[in-house]
Amino acid sequence: MQTQSNPTEIKLSNGIPVILQHSDSSVAATYWWIKVGSADEQKGEEGFAHFLEHMLFKDATAKEMGMPSSGKTARAIESLGGDINAFTSFDQTVYHVTCAEEHWEKILHVFGEMSLPPQFLKEDFQREREIILEELRKNEDHPGRQLFQTLFQATYSTHPYGRPVIGFEKTLKLATVKKLEAFYQEHYIPENMGLILVGPYEDQKDFRKKEILKLLEKFFGKRKSNKSTLTKPFNRPQEREFTKEAYLVKKLFSVNTPSVALSFRVPNIKHEDIPTLDLISGVLSLGELSKLYQKLFYQTALATDISGGLYVPNDPGMMFFQMETENTSKLLSLMKETLNELKKLAEDGPSKDELDRVIIATESEKLYSTQTVDSLASRFGFLKFVLNDLNYDHWYIDQLKQVEAKQFKDTLKKYFISQRMSGVFLLPKAENTFELSEIQKLIKETLWHKSVDSVSVKTSKSQHKSQHYDTKRKLPELIKTSSGIKLLFQEKPLSQVISIQAAVLGGLRLEIGSPLENKATDWGVSHLMSLTWAKGTQSKNAREISSLVEGHAAGLDGFSGRNTVGLSLTCLSRDWQILSPLFTEILIHPTFPEDELVHYRRFTEEEIRSIDDHSSQLCSKQFLETLYETHPYGYWATGSLESVSKLSHQKLSLFHKAWVTPERLVISIVGAISRAEIETWLAKLETEFSKISELTNKVVLPQNLPEENLLTSPRWVEKKMGREQCHILVGGLGIPMLSKDRHALRILQTVLGGQSGRLFLELREKQSLAYSVNSVSFEGIEKGYIGTYLACAPEKQEQATRSIKEVLKKIAQKGPSEKELDRAIQYFLGKKAMELQSDSALASYYCLQTLYELSIEEDINLSNTLKKIKTQDLKKVCEKYLVEPYMVTSVVS
Repeated sequence: MQTQSNPTEIKLSNGIPVILQHSDSSVAATYWWIKVGSADEQKGEEGFAHFLEHMLFKDATAKEMGMPSSGKTARAIESLGGDINAFTSFDQTVYHVTCAEEHWEKILHVFGEMSLPPQFLKEDFQREREIILEELRKNEDHPGRQLFQTLFQATYSTHPYGRPVIGFEKTLKLATVKKLEAFYQEHYIPENMGLILVGPYEDQKDFRKKEILKLLEKFFGKRKSNKSTLTKPFNRPQEREFTKEAYLVKKLFSVNTPSVALSFRVPNIKHEDIPTLDLISGVLSLGELSKLYQKLFYQTALATDISGGLYVPNDPGMMFFQMETENTSKLLSLMKETLNELKKLAEDGPSKDELDRVIIATESEKLYSTQTVDSLASRFGFLKFVLNDLNYDHWYIDQLKQVEAKQFKDTLKKYFISQRMSGVFLLPKAENTFELSEIQKLIKETLWHKSVDSVSVKTSKSQHKSQHYDTKRKLPELIKTSSGIKLLFQEKPLSQVISIQAAVLGGLRLEIGSPLENKATDWGVSHLMSLTWAKGTQSKNAREISSLVEGHAAGLDGFSGRNTVGLSLTCLSRDWQILSPLFTEILIHPTFPEDELVHYRRFTEEEIRSIDDHSSQLCSKQFLETLYETHPYGYWATGSLESVSKLSHQKLSLFHKAWVTPERLVISIVGAISRAEIETWLAKLETEFSKISELTNKVVLPQNLPEENLLTSPRWVEKKMGREQCHILVGGLGIPMLSKDRHALRILQTVLGGQSGRLFLELREKQSLAYSVNSVSFEGIEKGYIGTYLACAPEKQEQATRSIKEVLKKIAQKGPSEKELDRAIQYFLGKKAMELQSDSALASYYCLQTLYELSIEEDINLSNTLKKIKTQDLKKVCEKYLVEPYMVTSVVS
């Protein structure tokens, strides 16, 4: 995606600000920003902002017509190739729609109608409340969400940030249509609104721009202020800055391994200390070179994962850190090392390299955000409607560069004191005897302590002052080398990014289907290879590689899947000459060092143990193991505890040498790079391959594996976990990716899925059976799978399973309507265009299409192929794959 001009700011007749950004893209995005979130809810309104977000998706005419919503809005959007969604946070609610640019004006018309003041039908209201209660139950089963919800509650004991955005069961059940409509009237006023539009609108006489503004004025410009709201502003209760001691919480949960979340209260986003705090957060927790990652993951092996960040909303925020460990016996040592790192950083300060790494990462993040219309629109919304300055990013980078070592250390000591701290320890239920007293004692001994009697929050003052289209995708160019490498590239001169992806056939399918030793001991080799591929070469260790990559704010990682393994790099175009030789070295000469394998075996073993903690993962794993009796697709990609423990440096090297050879390799490059630069790099790549070709023993790998046999009877697998929600996956064998049925089946999946799809409308909208209901599928080199997944209350399990079958039978018997078919085709095409906006997405797409011998040219002209699909074709594939065969039902309850 390419942008050249600066955004244009205008106002509608009622004062609503509009940000317009021209972009030479095949996709357009529209964001409607409401400066109201869950923190603006008063007592008894908890969850209303989120509830209202759900209800605005209901048909605008439902109450007027006296008929329940039928998904008209979503159906209209998706029939034009658009994708509509929304989110509610503490401070804002944002509705957004993305579409193929040729339908932008029509989409704006539908989007505008959706935004008009609503009158909710009681039946729709009751159904949606049941859906939100299902969402609430889903959150209560999710370890990560419970960890952070408890952290927010511990950090904010009085401020609304301590409440869940979704609200509470009690207030949701007491909500009424009248109360929700009143909430809309009070808050959805011009003074709280803004619009951001990014897409191709510039032409010689501004015809398109004028048409877009005319539509905005029609649907948004006629709104009037609510005078009573303006005269009685809601003042949020403020949080104490200090407590008597660190506030620690032990939470027992259905998990196998412990996790920890820590926070320190900090000011709001406009405070003068925020740039320094951002640097502190980055030095401690950004990337593998961060101090906490190096200490806790590498040096002491106390944690299997570490992350952190700075959360700074409109009101005072927090700096947070999250760690996962293998068992509770490590918790005290984990906390000791963490606190020592904080104190050591305050005493010694950061190195220049550490500061530069964080600054470059922040600066580069702004450039990467120009890759898609959605990321641009989202960023402009934040800059305008939170910070009130579209030039803030330039100011902020300058502030980061001016932070000195003394300021860094003083700021750290100011905020890393025990009375600003909260901590949550999410532990397995069996650990109910674990006490936090030793940890509390450790905090008091290590961190700074402020004498506090009663301190009220002072409002922070900001130190910062506001200072027709050729959109069809083109074919990439293909280069074939004498050694057999296939390289595809597409030059995008106005991009600031270069993305490269290299891949070979391998992955789970070949490690099990064609093992070098045997499948029991080779299982998981692809996954571990992807984690350690970029962790060492003959001339560089992991730290040196990370220093180069993170020092240039790039991403260089291995990847693996069911059918492939590979290596990818995304960097700023200015850094190509520095990072491309590193990519070559890692691609051809990785060493998979044993010290790195120790760490990543431990990380993978933790992944395997935690599968049972996540109901949806466990449900999928059961499904695959039950569906596939012989084919490798029935194995979970991470391997088993037993197999992973035996994977060695030697084994990973053997697989790398067997799989990564020139004749098997496909590479794609997209971005601001010329053919001449690519040819120079490719010549060096060939030279490096020639150095090892004589040393490599060729391994004959199979082109195809035996297909899985059809099921001869229904299969049922269930695991009872005592959770709030029941997770169900019903499905069977699908198709290989070259199947003649692939296009019809993809459109069938689209008819079933999406917000206007049959499954969503029937199971969620009409019956309120589930918050999550999705049509799932995977196309493999051999037969993949196809099915339906949902999560519902346990008492709804039988009805939900029965309803899935009824929906599918109805499609097989009567097929979709012509309108449904056309909607599905347009939505499928629009979604594909959205997915391929960024350079990295295009590089991945070109690489895998070529590797699987799928035609890119045919895919570019996909519209013509899909328009030939008839209703009868969908009836046939539905009967053939989803109704007639025996099915597997996987349940986690």
